[in-house]
Amino acid sequence: MAYKFYVIPTSMPEQLTIEMFLKNEEDFPLHFEFPTSQFYEIKIFDTAGREVYDYSKGRFFLQAFQTISLKAHGSKKWLETWDYHFMGKRVPAGEYTIQAVLRAANLNGKPITDRSKLTLTHKIYVPEENAVFRNIRVSGAKGNYRVSGEVKSPSRVVYYSVEDGHREFMREQKLDVAGKGDQWRPFKVDIQIPAEKLPNHGGVFLNFYEKNAKGGRSNPYPALLERFE
Repeated sequence: MAYKFYVIPTSMPEQLTIEMFLKNEEDFPLHFEFPTSQFYEIKIFDTAGREVYDYSKGRFFLQAFQTISLKAHGSKKWLETWDYHFMGKRVPAGEYTIQAVLRAANLNGKPITDRSKLTLTHKIYVPEENAVFRNIRVSGAKGNYRVSGEVKSPSRVVYYSVEDGHREFMREQKLDVAGKGDQWRPFKVDIQIPAEKLPNHGGVFLNFYEKNAKGGRSNPYPALLERFE
């Protein structure tokens, strides 16, 4: 029976976004049975092999069989995040390894013996902490978004644009932030993108940044507005 489990980890300035997908590639329904209400496990390791994140640690799961049913060519999505903290402190910038495991035991009533399709490993990169933007939050969907956060810039002026890596949906815009340049100040930005211009696949990002003395971008902060699959 054909199905696909895949993971898209996205390293953002303040957190790692972990999107997991289970897709039925058959022309008939698939029923995945799990021994508990824990559908997946996620672990993250540094280059020395030390575990810095364990999804299930401190969580409690129902100890009873659960079933996820996917219609023909249907899919299921899960979303988790990691704030780059381990034992109360932000981990150093650098390369890490994420391992995601789908904990399904049976498929359409038969045991899953080949678990290679259920275990995925990816390399990720934890960026340096941004000195200008922080606590960025995104709400909204389908082209209408509100982005809020805090900024600390001596120039009191920062910039942003919106793109998907191939097309620019919003050219450079100026954001004036009142207050003292050495203090964190709150801001909000509303973004509207016509629905017909949104991509069918991939992510749409709002990019914040400052400008240096030569007019180049500095302290970039990408914020994921929405991912389309």
